[in-house]
Amino acid sequence: MASGFSPTSPGGPSTLSDRRIVLLGKAGAGKNKVARVILGDIKLNEKSEECFLYEGEQAGRRTCIVNTPGWDRVSTECTTTKIKNEITRSVTLCAPGPHALILVFPVNTGDVPSVNEFKSASHHMELLSERVWNHTILLFLCDGDVEGSTITEHIHKAEKLLEKCRGRHYVMRHSESETQVHGLLNEIDSMVQENLGDFFLPQVYYEVIQSKLTQDVIELKKQYEDREEKLKAGYKKRFIVYQKQVEEETSLKQRRGSIQGTRPSFNEDENHPVDIDAIKSKYRDELQALAKHYFKPMCLLVLAVIGALIGSVVGSNYGVVGAGVGIVIGIIVTVPLALWLINAASIARESSTLLEEKKSEHTD
Repeated sequence: MASGFSPTSPGGPSTLSDRRIVLLGKAGAGKNKVARVILGDIKLNEKSEECFLYEGEQAGRRTCIVNTPGWDRVSTECTTTKIKNEITRSVTLCAPGPHALILVFPVNTGDVPSVNEFKSASHHMELLSERVWNHTILLFLCDGDVEGSTITEHIHKAEKLLEKCRGRHYVMRHSESETQVHGLLNEIDSMVQENLGDFFLPQVYYEVIQSKLTQDVIELKKQYEDREEKLKAGYKKRFIVYQKQVEEETSLKQRRGSIQGTRPSFNEDENHPVDIDAIKSKYRDELQALAKHYFKPMCLLVLAVIGALIGSVVGSNYGVVGAGVGIVIGIIVTVPLALWLINAASIARESSTLLEEKKSEHTD
């Protein structure tokens, strides 16, 4: 199934591959079995408290697997410091980082799943940081004759872990492991595709990058703040110059007496505000008085002209003398008539005015 495998001792060079996997789990979880199923019948360094990198080919794709020492099933406090350090170091052996971290849980006949076992697994995984769950798959490695209810019970007990890794898990039976390995690899490839080809970056590199990014952000922020201060100073300087110019122009206008739109004068009365309405009323009264003064003469003149025209037309039948006599008669007749009409109009207007005054008095 696999060929071209080569074990690499800890600290040795790691070869880039198409698929990089780290196997994790408690002591006796069956990680060696999983490594053999994926890479074939290879020789493993068993019962070691160190990580080992194994490389091979699976379905035409280069695959490297990092096998880790098993941790204590109950608590991280019972796991030796060396094993904890090896777990942390495991993800650095397949540079630049693993695509998948397979957390192996054995499911044997008669086993009762322990909540403490799953808590211990969670604590050991998070030695790598909480980011590890984005690249983790739970693998339930079962005995050939284990019942389905037992597998379901283990999956149910691992509910909190499944929530952290977005429900990703795979069930593999020992008796069918060679046929089911392709399903496991497809599950890994699906997760890598879901992560857009991203891999788990070891925490030591992640912190360096984050610190570098933080430093770059701080420097960039400082540059923007400095630029902002320079712009503010420039705008403030321009505003002060503009304000000074406005003040100078205002002062000059005040000295010239044009600030309110008036010319300077030593006579106080000339600069007093003018009552436009009073002026209009005065002009209106003057026009009315002028019209009243010339109304009668104009009316007499117009009517006399009309009478003369009528008389000339009537007297023209008797020649030039008749026309002349007709003009004289027309003027003599129309002038008294015009005087009578003007007087009647004046009397009527005065009567109307008296009636309006009486009505206003009754109303009051």
